Amino acid sequence: MDLGFTPADLRAGLIFYLLLFSCLILRAFSQAWLADRLGDRTPRDEGRVTLYPVPHVDLLGTVILPLICIFFLQPRLGSINFFLAWTNPVPINAANFRNPQKHYLFTQLTGLGMSVGLALISAILGGLLYRTNPQTAEIFGTLIGINAMLIVLDMLPVPPLPGAVVLRHFGFISEERFWQIARWSGLVFM
Repeated sequence: MDLGFTPADLRAGLIFYLLLFSCLILRAFSQAWLADRLGDRTPRDEGRVTLYPVPHVDLLGTVILPLICIFFLQPRLGSINFFLAWTNPVPINAANFRNPQKHYLFTQLTGLGMSVGLALISAILGGLLYRTNPQTAEIFGTLIGINAMLIVLDMLPVPPLPGAVVLRHFGFISEERFWQIARWSGLVFM
């Protein structure tokens, strides 16, 4: 059975997936780490304050759906421009924070901050290394693209994404409405 992939396509897709996987794990770790630092021991008790990927992996959102997006929904692997991916939600109990509302908002925006940081670091390192080895531009360009897409997904005003958490924090959406929408928003994305 020929799926139409050349070895170069498979290589590009797997590199993209490994970069995406690494970014997702770093985002989940940063959220768990910040929640722990702000006083909520729930992520630590659940084993989530770790860079070991297994506790963070969601079979559908971290493995199956990203691979489908990469290998079957893209017009060309060299220019992957859309994917859906997520990790297991980090368990957070806002009641454990010293300032529950503010610290919950911070923990929800940590993944966004990690993506911004990774994109900036990738741009700087990619620019510096491009002078010595132009082939590195593809890797760092891919990292920038992955993190840009994760930033866009995070800022969508759809519960339970961080963009909607910001709207809820500033009173643009009620707590009840937030959770009503969050219950079904996963189906909308699918």
